[in-house]
Amino acid sequence: MKSQSRSGFTLIELLVVIAIIAILAAILFPVFAQAREKARSITCISNMRQMSNAVAMFTQDHNEYLPKGFFNDQATGGEPWGQPWNWGWEEDLYPYLKSHGVYKCPDDSSNLVRQYPDSNGVDHPGNWCTNNPDAQDCFWASYRYNISNQPNGPWTALKLSGLDQPADAIVIAESMPGSDNSNWNILSTGEAPDGIVCVNNVSNTAFDRHGIAPSHTDPTKFGGGRSNYVFADGHAKSLTWSATWQRLNPDVTPNWPAATPLTPTMWRQNFQSDDGGSGVDNCHYKLP
Repeated sequence: MKSQSRSGFTLIELLVVIAIIAILAAILFPVFAQAREKARSITCISNMRQMSNAVAMFTQDHNEYLPKGFFNDQATGGEPWGQPWNWGWEEDLYPYLKSHGVYKCPDDSSNLVRQYPDSNGVDHPGNWCTNNPDAQDCFWASYRYNISNQPNGPWTALKLSGLDQPADAIVIAESMPGSDNSNWNILSTGEAPDGIVCVNNVSNTAFDRHGIAPSHTDPTKFGGGRSNYVFADGHAKSLTWSATWQRLNPDVTPNWPAATPLTPTMWRQNFQSDDGGSGVDNCHYKLP
């Protein structure tokens, strides 16, 4: 009887195959990672476009007033909205969104949740939203509301006609926990507690959530970081951090005591004497 010979891979052939697989993995894994990040970024901008539509519908339903960061029971003393005074902007927009998932960006790894009172203005227990993140009065904390242009901070609503360039006025920005791990729902160039947003202070806004900026300390190198923004006219788009600080109009000198010329940007174009009581802008931003 003839003996049958068995053929197999040699050690060299196996090593060659393993090397090819390793090379393909090294090429493809970054591509897969970029694809996943692109998908998360698309989901996030989709969320913010829904929010922009909600902002536009809210202003139409409320005599052209934008929501406030807090204190959304009324626009001014003579224009009640019929909501609890201690509701935030998230509660204002929820009837137009009908989804808690919209408030969560897939790229936000903080998993923080904000908690608001019920429809009667009664506070929930302290751990209510931590244990029930999708409950009615609980909202994922991926975004913050910019109150820089709001008259008198969060106390008085801003009318859309009060903005010279609503298409260039940031209303909602992506956020992350503050430098003290705070979880405020607002930020501003002025009086937002634990949420001051300035060109050289980015600890309270996710300026590079969708593209890592070259430096977190040198403002001149922030151009590579990208984030998504909602604007007052009802649109949303992705911008680099540096683009949000470009000049909108000539410098203005606010009409508050000891004011110096300031540069209007997408973060702030209104400088009113009643901001923060006597007027405040902690950024003191002026382009050379």
